[in-house]
Amino acid sequence: MYSSNGEFFANRQATRAEREVYSYIRCLARLEDSVQAIDGFYKLLWQGVVTHPEFDSNAVRNALMSIIDSSDADEIMPYVINRCFYTIGNPWRMDNHRHPALRTLVEKASQLPERPKSRQVKQLVGAMEAYISNENLYVPLQRQMRLLSDEVIEKNVSFGDCFKDYFFIYESAAATRDIPVQHRKTIQLQRQKKAQELHQQLNVYWQVSRQGTQDQIFNPTRLGHTQLNDAICTFHPQRKGGYRHQAQTFEAGVSAFRTTGDFVDPFYDYIMEPLLQVDEQYGRNNFSKLVKNVLIDAGGKGQTPLTGISINQMCTRLLKLLVSNTIERPETAHFKKLVTTAGAKTVTAILLKIVLFRRTIRSWFEDRFGILFHMQESCALDKVAWLVESFEYMNVALALNAPWVNYTPRPTAF
Repeated sequence: MYSSNGEFFANRQATRAEREVYSYIRCLARLEDSVQAIDGFYKLLWQGVVTHPEFDSNAVRNALMSIIDSSDADEIMPYVINRCFYTIGNPWRMDNHRHPALRTLVEKASQLPERPKSRQVKQLVGAMEAYISNENLYVPLQRQMRLLSDEVIEKNVSFGDCFKDYFFIYESAAATRDIPVQHRKTIQLQRQKKAQELHQQLNVYWQVSRQGTQDQIFNPTRLGHTQLNDAICTFHPQRKGGYRHQAQTFEAGVSAFRTTGDFVDPFYDYIMEPLLQVDEQYGRNNFSKLVKNVLIDAGGKGQTPLTGISINQMCTRLLKLLVSNTIERPETAHFKKLVTTAGAKTVTAILLKIVLFRRTIRSWFEDRFGILFHMQESCALDKVAWLVESFEYMNVALALNAPWVNYTPRPTAF
């Protein structure tokens, strides 16, 4: 996720007590009766009660209480709870029949019981309260519910209602840093499936629209037919001289640059080309100077040897400038101004060129859009039309080029 909150938990070894708790939760996940599993889940996390007979109830309860009594309980308990949700949620997400139960499991977290008198049980309920109040943990879990098979939204009212459409923010907006990679696999599989689906839909749309019957075909985006045709023409990976070919050519020539100073000007020209096509003023205004300074500052002194790390630093700093900075300090003014002045298609072209050239920074790119989504999630669609258009263009560009930015396997032909 775009927030760094929780990375410490992902990088630490789970304690013996934590492993005991997770093992019990995995056992609950395997129960055929989902109602019984949910009841057991909350009996443990709200009351410290173990209901499953296969487990030593004293061992599991003592393990949980040792965590709640530890000196760092306030810091780690929300993450332990989060790991418990993922431990039961991952196998259930893979089973469509379990999706209604998974929704019930997640929604019930906010239905906190009255505070009990027992100190330890009171601490358990307090930990759950802290968890649901942490927007970096419970909110992403709630977003995951939009990816379930039983999710039906009759009419998109808010920007958040559109979350399922934008595969490229699935992981950044719906997974958390404290969860190990293996626990994010189901979301990554959902992302791949959605990317493949949109890739195929755009391919069909393109083939049929060239026959002059576009009004009779399914448009999988919120762009008008004219906009969508123009977007496909612009971002199609097989377009002669297109952005995929430009990225491959530029990438092949990187070995000729020895220092960061050698690299900055050619890279600047490479990424600014779409803006200059719109208006040559972008080559000499204050924004162009800002872009150049960001690249110079990120690359260090001009004679610093050019390495993969220094290139990544330039790209990530550039994305923070062009899209958004951090969740604490979003700083999205440049992005909005570029979209409203140069157009969403042009901004998409710049960003696509960066990601196609440097696929290793894709998660950084996704986090930047995850922040944009987080900021405007509750807004009505008509209030953030510029942002919706930006997400739609980015969705098309990435879906068309999905195999070359590692969202989907490489096809033999497009």
